[in-house]
Amino acid sequence: MVLRILLLLPLLGLLAAACSHVPLATMVKLRDFDLLKTDPDGIRVAVRYPDSINIPEGAAGMHLTVRTKSDGVLVLEEKVAFEEMLSNAEKAELGAELRDGTRIGIYRIPPENIAFFRSFQEFMLSKSKAERETMEGNMSVSVSGCRVSRQMPGKIPVSTYLKTSELGSYVPLMRDVDLVEVMADAPDADTTGLLPCDKPELPEMN
Repeated sequence: MVLRILLLLPLLGLLAAACSHVPLATMVKLRDFDLLKTDPDGIRVAVRYPDSINIPEGAAGMHLTVRTKSDGVLVLEEKVAFEEMLSNAEKAELGAELRDGTRIGIYRIPPENIAFFRSFQEFMLSKSKAERETMEGNMSVSVSGCRVSRQMPGKIPVSTYLKTSELGSYVPLMRDVDLVEVMADAPDADTTGLLPCDKPELPEMN
């Protein structure tokens, strides 16, 4: 099952509209962050999740959407695959965030997708200010997860973090949000929940 809304940031417009789970201190830090101008090579997304679930290799990606404000018509939609970083130096930055029974995965845009992301930024920035004001866009990060245990966990607390060249260090985007509740409240909720990790049906982002 694909776990969405791990990270949700506006491409255009106010951060306050992004997600009610974002801490106030993070919202202040993100005021000067512009996804359309940031260096994509410096984007890092980290996820802290319990040992009861697993995120397989190739299961994380970025989803970019742009819609017209007036009627919600989709103007642009792009998906960018992520790769997991195994750097000890990167993980050391989040060492204080580790808890017993949890692990942290850190993801980046792979080098072969950097040029594609930059072309997306250039396309959006080529629009006039008047044109951009008629549109609203979002960036979300999705991962395909599976459960290690036989039974569906009662809770799946997940925290997410963002690091960019402007921020300089990781800032929390969500803290201990229960994905069991999130999945239950989703419009397309799947009553089966997360599949066991020995099942082959987990999709990859591409």
